Amino acid sequence: MHLLHLFDDASPQASSTTLALLAASQDDLRDNNAQPITQRILLLGGQTLGQAVANLNLPHAQRIGAPLRQPLMAWPAVRHALQRFETLPGNQSLQHPDIVHCWSAATFTLASLYFRNAMRLLTVTTPPPARTIQWLRMLVAEARGNAAILTISSTLRRDLLAGGLPESAVHVLRPGIDLAMVQTTRRDALRAELGIEPGDRVVALLSDPPCAADAAHADMATGLADESSLNTGQRVRLLMHPDQHNHRRARRIIRDLGRHQRIITDPRITQPWSILPACDAALASGPDAGGLSLLWAMAAGLPIVGEARYAISEVVEDRHSALLSKPGAARVLAMGLTRVFSEPQLAWKLRDTARHEAYSYFSRHRYRQSLATVYRQAIERQPLTVPEMEVTGGLRFAAVG
Repeated sequence: MHLLHLFDDASPQASSTTLALLAASQDDLRDNNAQPITQRILLLGGQTLGQAVANLNLPHAQRIGAPLRQPLMAWPAVRHALQRFETLPGNQSLQHPDIVHCWSAATFTLASLYFRNAMRLLTVTTPPPARTIQWLRMLVAEARGNAAILTISSTLRRDLLAGGLPESAVHVLRPGIDLAMVQTTRRDALRAELGIEPGDRVVALLSDPPCAADAAHADMATGLADESSLNTGQRVRLLMHPDQHNHRRARRIIRDLGRHQRIITDPRITQPWSILPACDAALASGPDAGGLSLLWAMAAGLPIVGEARYAISEVVEDRHSALLSKPGAARVLAMGLTRVFSEPQLAWKLRDTARHEAYSYFSRHRYRQSLATVYRQAIERQPLTVPEMEVTGGLRFAAVG
């Protein structure tokens, strides 16, 4: 079985966490029948994508540029790149792969035009806009059984079905992460690099994509927690991306309050496994939270405070693996942060439960096994039946399996 991955950096879901999910499927991937799966990766994008790939040590990957960041305009370069891949076992060329696994709507479109005899799969990690869902519906209908969509959550699947995609074409394949990537031993070094004082409590702002969460709303929550901790001498600070949504507004607020050191910015938040060990809690708020970044916070052993939105509640459960509150309530989020910082037993319980569920339910091994089964079903043109995962506390809340 010969498989081609297509990944472009212009997609809204083209974050390092999505790239890490692609990396989780590599190496010796085979299904239950022990049929070997030969994989190659074609990356469409610039130097930033190349650096992200280098950090993940992705094997068998080539990168090419896409004019105007449009994958469809890169087809001549794609064709030449495929010729440069070595001959596959059985002397098959990647000009004719068995399966094309796409990681964006644009590459799914490219595969629909130029790999019409191959089975096309699309992984969806963030909510697509309505216009994109309409386009995917047309591509799936035109494929006549040669295309399917794999979402990382039931929440995303419901979004696609609500947009008109047929149930038979959209499936939930729970993601997997490589827990060994979390750099727990670098906590002290990371905190020194970020200028974090020993008594500081640092809250990581999570969302997918990484810059999507509202910085002003998050700063209000951490600011209230900070004010309530003044008598302890311990500061509460917020870690976010330099390009975080509403970052300037949040900066103006803390400048006016004389709390300019409350916000820490670092682009490494796009690779949460590399920086979360420096933090003491994770904040998941807004409609863009609850994706892959939440799994990395669980793996890093951070107590999670968040809003009880569908995507978040599908992964973590209130007072079991996180503290959740109604959406939009910054004061209640602040109370949750204060609790995890002032109640060590509670923080330990949340951390331990979340880490255990990340290890048990979202492991790289389980993801690879499920993905190999899907690939075998796809190449045999069988109806896709993704192996069921055990029900986590969050999944019980969401009433999905």
